[in-house]
Amino acid sequence: MPEQGQLNLDGPMLTDEQRAVWDCIRDRRGKGNEILGTEISRMTGIDYTSVRAIIAHLINKHGKLIGSNGSGYFIPVTPAEIAAVTKSLRHRGIMILVRAAQLQKTSLVAIFNQTLLEYEYEKEEINA
Repeated sequence: MPEQGQLNLDGPMLTDEQRAVWDCIRDRRGKGNEILGTEISRMTGIDYTSVRAIIAHLINKHGKLIGSNGSGYFIPVTPAEIAAVTKSLRHRGIMILVRAAQLQKTSLVAIFNQTLLEYEYEKEEINA
């Protein structure tokens, strides 16, 4: 399996800003080596909101395995770290859906099913 920082000739190249943010995170391997988004912002000169958007882009469009916790961003390297990051993401997602269900005065299952339909529709639109 190639190293995450290696050149990927099959995927989209990173912009200068994306590369700068990735360079701040890529060597932060394992829990305990986190870096705060505000520190990435300070180091790169990129505003904090943009840093967060770039990290989301790196994860969603470039497949970078970036985890986060209350101490910052890092590369999870053990099965336990991956499980902890995954559990946190699931919990956050469920809590967001609970809020949506409360706002619409419906069940969590109904909101989840509607969300799943919307996701599938968006995926089809992107692939069309």
